[in-house]
Amino acid sequence: MAKKKTSKPATVKKRRSEIAADTAEKPVALTLKIDSDMYVRLSTLRAKERRTAQEILKQALEEYLKRAGA
Repeated sequence: MAKKKTSKPATVKKRRSEIAADTAEKPVALTLKIDSDMYVRLSTLRAKERRTAQEILKQALEEYLKRAGA
């Protein structure tokens, strides 16, 4: 006769620091709406530099935040 498997619910509680560490590593999506002229300029730069638009925008935002002291 086959034995029935009994499974216990996995109730693992994480500390707040562990949760913060988990979420700190996951990127968060951000939508940015721009006009078509800016889109073409970004696409042209992206192709010239062989970088993704995300890389360019991420670098630009990081530099802006540093200048703003944020």
